[in-house]
Amino acid sequence: MGETVIALDLCKEKLIPPADFNFPFSPYPIQTDFMKNLYTAIEERKLGIFESPTGTGKSLSIICSALAWLKDHKEREINDLKKAISSFSIKSDKQSTDWLSDQIIDMKNNSIKVKLQKRLEKIEKSNEKFETVKKRIQEAQKKKVFHGVKNTTSKLSTDSNILKTNGMPEFTDEETLLLDEFTDGIPSEESSEDENELDEKCIDTKIIFCSRTHSQLSQFISELKKTVHANHIRVAPLASRQSYCINKDVNKYHSLSLVNEKCLQLQRDNKAKVTLEGESGEKIKQKKCGSGCPKMKGITDLGEQLVATILDVEEFKAIGEKTGSCPYYASRSAVSNAELVIVPYNTLLHKNTREACGLEIENSVIIIDEAHNILETISSIHSSQVSGAQLTLAYNQLTMYKDKYEKKFSPTNLMYLKQVIYVVGSLVKLIGGKPGCGNGEASGTVIGTKIYTIYDFISCAQIDIFNMYKLVSFCHKTKLTHKLSGFTELHAPVVHLKPKPNAVGGIKGFLNSISKSIPVKEEPENETEQSSSQPLSVILSLLENLTLNNKEGRIVVSISNTVGKSVIKFLLLEPAIAVTDIISKARSVILAGGTMEPKGELKERLFIACGADPQRIMEFSCSHIIPPNQILPIVLTKGPTGKPLDFSYDSRSSLATINEFGRVLVNICNIVPAGIVCFFPSYEYENTIFEHLNKHGIIENISKKKQVFREPKKTGGVDEVLSGYAKAVKTAKGKNGALLFSVVGGKLSEGLNFSDELGRCVIVVGMPYPNIKSPELIEKMKYLEQNIRNGAGKEHYEACCMKAVNQSIGRAIRHRSDFATVLLLDQRYSSQKVLNLLPAWIMKSLKIQEQFPQALAAVVKFFKQHDTTESASSATAFVNEA
Repeated sequence: MGETVIALDLCKEKLIPPADFNFPFSPYPIQTDFMKNLYTAIEERKLGIFESPTGTGKSLSIICSALAWLKDHKEREINDLKKAISSFSIKSDKQSTDWLSDQIIDMKNNSIKVKLQKRLEKIEKSNEKFETVKKRIQEAQKKKVFHGVKNTTSKLSTDSNILKTNGMPEFTDEETLLLDEFTDGIPSEESSEDENELDEKCIDTKIIFCSRTHSQLSQFISELKKTVHANHIRVAPLASRQSYCINKDVNKYHSLSLVNEKCLQLQRDNKAKVTLEGESGEKIKQKKCGSGCPKMKGITDLGEQLVATILDVEEFKAIGEKTGSCPYYASRSAVSNAELVIVPYNTLLHKNTREACGLEIENSVIIIDEAHNILETISSIHSSQVSGAQLTLAYNQLTMYKDKYEKKFSPTNLMYLKQVIYVVGSLVKLIGGKPGCGNGEASGTVIGTKIYTIYDFISCAQIDIFNMYKLVSFCHKTKLTHKLSGFTELHAPVVHLKPKPNAVGGIKGFLNSISKSIPVKEEPENETEQSSSQPLSVILSLLENLTLNNKEGRIVVSISNTVGKSVIKFLLLEPAIAVTDIISKARSVILAGGTMEPKGELKERLFIACGADPQRIMEFSCSHIIPPNQILPIVLTKGPTGKPLDFSYDSRSSLATINEFGRVLVNICNIVPAGIVCFFPSYEYENTIFEHLNKHGIIENISKKKQVFREPKKTGGVDEVLSGYAKAVKTAKGKNGALLFSVVGGKLSEGLNFSDELGRCVIVVGMPYPNIKSPELIEKMKYLEQNIRNGAGKEHYEACCMKAVNQSIGRAIRHRSDFATVLLLDQRYSSQKVLNLLPAWIMKSLKIQEQFPQALAAVVKFFKQHDTTESASSATAFVNEA
């Protein structure tokens, strides 16, 4: 019996939510309700969808309830272990004549008892070590002496192991650029785990918390520090090399792929040796080179310090800089000892990344915050895109590599390497190029976009004769990507590294950091930088996706005028397949967010699609912390002249519709104080509206009351617009202020808080449905109709729209004392089907107004109730969403 099974069998006593969760202050009833339900969901192994509007203390509620359960669970496990061990020590008084059977039973019982004792000893030793390290750090802090990292040789073997488990190649001289041997067949018995080793394996229950951005994770850690749990919980925050790297020769590059590549290069240099030869050519000595990353010492000690203190990424990086030890590898070494692991989306949701970090999913509690777009996030993470520039570069690199070492490869390795080269060359042909051609060569096929099923794509590319799974396995097991990278560094260095700009301080730097935390469609980096960064690794991602079931994905081939600009993209249509192991192995999975509607799509396409029992799914939604009189949501179906507000695709460009909107906007700007944020369905439509209103003097009219700002298309201009808008609101008098034109799904609709005077009114113009003519959306909807059920495609289309609307609405109310009005301008919002997809807390106060005068009167009354002629003196800078 494995120890994990024993641990699960032991914990039979059901835990009951405590009366006191040790909340930092007196919790509101909705917070207590949230904590009790989350505690119960974890204890009962539920798959939960938890909705808690912004401002209701969601992060603190998650921390206090989840960690209370973990503490109770650990105590229960220790008590049960002690009871079980004691029970095996009690001898039966009954006499038996079957001494052989008794002997066998005694042996089995002793074996179980030994395993239980080892488990208990492991827990106790781990706790003792944690307390010792923590005490040492506290004493050092009292003496105001920084706890340095001991660069002792006793830690070197452990540090070396950490490198190996994270896929670091060990190069010596040029001979090590040769491929590792690939065994084409069934793994040997030696590679399988010994049964006894499995018995000794012990999987501790952890809580893995993940969110979208590092700033949100830092905010979570900041909230954790406010609780009593900070005194005893062991925490490990994971981040990318780009976030953690302290080597100035590496972190000066702004591309994540280049940072990864440079780091790996230094690790190769760390391990490099020069082979010395005698006069006759025989190898007589290998001498280590002195190059490499100097930050790789003492990472085990630094990792111990991490779990003994509560640190966010920036704080831990600062300690790494002081000690000269790498925070990236230290944080990974800390995972096994941590009870709470804090990670960004990609680390958890991408299997290879998760395994490289040593994250154990089995029996863990997974909490995913800001999970409203989890389906889209999973699809995005597991989709892959390869440019023609990357294909041509990889083909040329592979060909040079083969020609250089062909006589030194084993027959098996050479056979598979030739197959890889053939496949890459075939993909070059598919986009109109010739194997060996340059990026600028004109495409020899028709320009346009075509979508394939996986099987059709493989057939069309004429690579169906190969076993794609074996090819991918060959590349991984022989470390082809790393070997090829080392080869090109030595024989064909073409990488052009572009340093990132110097940091900017002050409010401008602060706003700039905010803008970088917002999920946006970034401008593509220059072609040289993209294609130079291990092109084969990108191609391998595509080839891995070709091993999936035919119905689970689509290949989009976009042919441009040149080979280098053409693109092959894989789209994952079924996100559930990428996280099935998480849903099935984790003790509990909790999806949390401020607005989780529409929840039906999450249940059906994530949990149930992964094979979960519908009875295991638990939903919880708490009301908003603000009283109903602090929010005024209105669906406005008609404008001032009585014309219906119809912003559907066929009607939104009519002059009558645009003019009616202009009248609405002028009226609202006259009565709403401070800041107004107006969201449009797209940049194109925002520009159409603005140009028309500006041409006819309406913008000039509005500007007499409120300064008008527009969301820029490029990220670079965001900080200037935000600072200008905040300043205009802050310096406004009476009912003056500022008006900000923004775009749903753009840079400002998620990730920023327009709290207090910055967002006294949020206007959503029309319904931001995605482009129904998009080939990718058409394929997605068709897949859902055929594989989920009739109507699922249309529901997805509507869900895309309403999730975006709900996130835009959520920009307004940010805390208990805040108040705002929300105006939904479109008659389509009045349909019951659409209303059902709005957040429950909005629906409690929602008014549907068919007459504009009544709507205007309601807005006037709302602000009179709050007795505000705001000077915007309390307007503050934008803050990241926590």
